[in-house]
Amino acid sequence: MRSILGIFVKPPFSQLRQHMRKVKECVDVVVPLTEALIKEDYETVEKEANRIDKLEHEADIIKDLMRNQLPKNIFMPVDRGDLLMVLSSQDAISDAAEDLAVLLTMRKMKVPKELKAGIDMFLNKVMITCNQAYTIIEEIEDLVETSFRGLQAEKVLEMIEKLGVMEWETDKKQFEVVKKLFDIESKLNPVDVFMWLKIFEKIGDLANEAERMGNRLRLMLSKT
Repeated sequence: MRSILGIFVKPPFSQLRQHMRKVKECVDVVVPLTEALIKEDYETVEKEANRIDKLEHEADIIKDLMRNQLPKNIFMPVDRGDLLMVLSSQDAISDAAEDLAVLLTMRKMKVPKELKAGIDMFLNKVMITCNQAYTIIEEIEDLVETSFRGLQAEKVLEMIEKLGVMEWETDKKQFEVVKKLFDIESKLNPVDVFMWLKIFEKIGDLANEAERMGNRLRLMLSKT
């Protein structure tokens, strides 16, 4: 029965993957956005922020379409609510990118030279973590084909475990850059300190939401 029902539930999983691809497009823009900030190229910051806003809106369209079309009256190999929670977590990743973009356009921040290397390493860890989340969702239709069981499910669970380690490593880099910020706190005005803390929080949220997505997918798999 699972294989027959799988025929009917492929479109929702395909849309989930399509949504994550758009989320990745959105997150990828965080790199040029941050690079422009470091260069104090505020015109490009504004441009990249607008690009993130557009991509986040496109991701929302896919999300809403999936929610509206997700079948309610037929059986699926996974719980409908669990699938929507995974979708919600993906949405939170692009929302975090948009929040960061808005924050960086609110004030023309100057990046202290003492923070540049730390920001670069922190952001690199965040992007690796988000890319791992994207790679996991790329496996979703193969999971459907194997009824969310067997070697394919084990492979995805291992990838989710690795995602958790990546997020932990990201937290360490965030701690390091925040510590560096407090080391130079006396050189900065209080508003700058506050803004940098918010910026680091929003960058970290990208990895946090990526890990949350993995955890929700693991929960979904545990019920099959």
